[in-house]
Amino acid sequence: MIVDVKGLVAGRVASKIAKAVVTGEKVMIINAEEAVIVGNPESIMAKYTLRVQAKVHSNPHFGPKYERIPSKILRRMIKGMLPKGPRAVERYIKMVTVHNTTPKLLPKEEVKQFEEFKFNERHKCLTLGEIAKSLGGKW
Repeated sequence: MIVDVKGLVAGRVASKIAKAVVTGEKVMIINAEEAVIVGNPESIMAKYTLRVQAKVHSNPHFGPKYERIPSKILRRMIKGMLPKGPRAVERYIKMVTVHNTTPKLLPKEEVKQFEEFKFNERHKCLTLGEIAKSLGGKW
């Protein structure tokens, strides 16, 4: 299954993809940098900058490492929605490939876009590409 997430709410799409992966379906996601996170832009950026700047006082190079690339941010969202178990997450996340843009050699399958997760323009939002650029991501 190929999913185009351009203009879709990232969390809702991630949960739908996680359910599809658990049933055994391989999923390719395109246009990850155009996925939308709905909310106040200042609070969204505060949350992501706090995550990226996390470190341990005794060793500042040690600590959780969060990605700054839109495809890896979306992949981590999906990974968090998969069932937890011994080696279950690793087995399921291998079935998901995420691309920032549309790849040139896209298979001749039908691209699916979930219309029920379309973003409503009256709300404030940020795209994953905008978040990644402000965090200093290079892709």
